[in-house]
Amino acid sequence: MAELGLDPGLILSQVVNFGLLLGVLYVLMHKPILAKLRERAQRIEEGLDEAERAKVLRAEAEAHYKAEVERARREAREIIERATRAAEQQRQELLAQARVDAQELMAQAQRQARREIEGEQIAFHREVIDLALAASARLLQEEIDDEKHHQLIRQFIDQAGKSTG
Repeated sequence: MAELGLDPGLILSQVVNFGLLLGVLYVLMHKPILAKLRERAQRIEEGLDEAERAKVLRAEAEAHYKAEVERARREAREIIERATRAAEQQRQELLAQARVDAQELMAQAQRQARREIEGEQIAFHREVIDLALAASARLLQEEIDDEKHHQLIRQFIDQAGKSTG
């Protein structure tokens, strides 16, 4: 080997040094590196487990959310239906009250019209009585023949027609 320019002692010392370095690195570095690798593998495994739990929780939350949305929709429909029924009932009550009020107003108007008609009739009767009394007073003041009697009756009828018309 010397012919090749290699020193066997040097090679042997380098092999021994390399072995020692390898042994020292194995003792000092192999265990910490393996521990770090195991720790990292464990963290990855925990992360995967956590991701799986999160996926399950997300699915549960989504199912809960859908159930809550459906419950809220049902409640909203019920509220709308109750409000619609209440509005319809109130509308019916208002219509019934309006009918009652309209009938009452009509009855009041009819009573008022009857009172006015009765008042006009009374006034008319009084006027006819007054005219009859006036005609009677004239008849009593004058001596009347048949022609004069007919003339006074025509005058009475004309005056009665003018008073009422």
